[in-house]
Amino acid sequence: MALHERGYGWRAAIISAVLAAFAFVAFAFWSDAARFGAALARVDAGLAIALLALSAANYALRAVRWRLFLADAGHAVPWGAAAANYVRGFALTTTPGKAGEAIRSLELKRAFDVPWSVSIAALLADRFSDVLALALLCGLGLAMLPYGGALAAVAAVAVAIALWVASSDRRTAVLAHGVARILPRRLAGPFSALAVHAGRLARGRTLALGLALSLVAWSAEAWALHLVVEAMGATIPVGTAMGIYAIALLGGALFLLPGGLGSTEALMVLLLVQAGMDPSGAGAATVVSRVTTLWFAVVLGWIALATLRTVPSNGNVR
Repeated sequence: MALHERGYGWRAAIISAVLAAFAFVAFAFWSDAARFGAALARVDAGLAIALLALSAANYALRAVRWRLFLADAGHAVPWGAAAANYVRGFALTTTPGKAGEAIRSLELKRAFDVPWSVSIAALLADRFSDVLALALLCGLGLAMLPYGGALAAVAAVAVAIALWVASSDRRTAVLAHGVARILPRRLAGPFSALAVHAGRLARGRTLALGLALSLVAWSAEAWALHLVVEAMGATIPVGTAMGIYAIALLGGALFLLPGGLGSTEALMVLLLVQAGMDPSGAGAATVVSRVTTLWFAVVLGWIALATLRTVPSNGNVR
């Protein structure tokens, strides 16, 4: 039976989409429905294509990074298959329980006999690279906040410490053990082992390439927010707009909501208003940004998931 025929998150996906739609409508009424609509109308076909292209570049670069991590773990999955596997994980980005990651791991296990421990370790290394890249981009937007320089320095130091810890098996193990102590006993052991395994994927050449790909990938989407803001007539510096995008993504993730729904949008609106945009324009810019990034990824993920053929237990995709 195909993965998408097993009912992975259909109900949760529909519910999350409806909730997001309500949130977007709330933006309009919270600011000014007429001005909100006028701001959205500034996004023409050319700009929409450019925004989607930048998002597609983000996904492509991250898919390359995914294949890099798998290969360095000893499982050189074919490039096309690795990319499709990565994109399929986007399908359930907005659902609870990280079901999209389960889809990736299940497909890799059945089609290419990639152990669960390897795919989950690759996931941890993948997220580690994302957080580091976004933390560095955050510095671009922190300057507009009170004590922004000090905050940017803290972000840079935090990234440096993370890299220092990841560069050593011993330091990674010590940190993993510390985190494992606050986890339930049944999860502590597996987490420690996976963290050490993931640490080995996030150092040396792999770390350099992974972080470089992450920086370029997230810079593309962050720059897209600047294009939207510019199209709406606001005069926010490009670095500030890019930093706002990164801060909103990281800050939204701290609320542990699927896809950062609600929290990311609220942060982005607040930061854009703080940077000088009117609420209606900030709400419209946020809607456009999230539709052409988060929801574009979800749509591509469902398309990729729909093309996944039967994965039999013998490990070959038919």
